[in-house]
Amino acid sequence: MHTTKRNRYALALTAATLLMGCSSISTAEYQPAMEKALDALLVAERALENASRDKGGHRAEALWHVRAAIRETRKGIRYDNRH
Repeated sequence: MHTTKRNRYALALTAATLLMGCSSISTAEYQPAMEKALDALLVAERALENASRDKGGHRAEALWHVRAAIRETRKGIRYDNRH
């Protein structure tokens, strides 16, 4: 296939754009401890959601705290990936 100078330029520009997009993704560092904590919190959230509701409000309170911990853990991961 014969490519013109314009087609090669467009192809190079597209490739560069894709690579720039990929480079921002690859800057995210794997954080095994935070990921493990997040996984455990998500399991705890599901367990609390499935538990019976006759706990005097303590199940609901625990669920609130677990969800807050999930939010904070995700914020911590995002913060570390940006700094």
